Amino acid sequence: MTSRPAGHLPLPPLRVWSTTYVRDVPSVKSVGLFATLHHRRQAQLHGFDDALFSDQEGGISEGGTWNIGFFDGSRVIWPNADCLVGVTMDLLKATHDHETRSLRLDDLTNMRAAFATNAAIGVRAVSAIDGVELPASHAIIDTLRKEYMEIECDVL
Repeated sequence: MTSRPAGHLPLPPLRVWSTTYVRDVPSVKSVGLFATLHHRRQAQLHGFDDALFSDQEGGISEGGTWNIGFFDGSRVIWPNADCLVGVTMDLLKATHDHETRSLRLDDLTNMRAAFATNAAIGVRAVSAIDGVELPASHAIIDTLRKEYMEIECDVL
């Protein structure tokens, strides 16, 4: 086993636009990305970087190619929703104390930070969801990045 190479710079924070969408079979990875890419493009046309999916009641689930997590000031929170559980999200759940609970768009004003996770990006700050501004940098995001980078990799 070896660790990830150090020294890469984090990507700029994401600004995301919520849209009502639930994947047909959320727990199964699929090449059928038309709908997710369509929602991403709609978000971009509205001046955002990407789309955040929610159900009809405003329950937050995931982004098109990433999972989302939050920090409420004391704990990391992952949405309790049907989604494709990503490897990075799963690794962070194993290394950092967290809570999984239902989160709605109405809950965003109670969050101190938000972040996206994906194997290609690691941990990336989310600085806005719709009109709710969040910090572009926060200690919890730095901590999660550090913990993620310290996870030993399997040598292939």
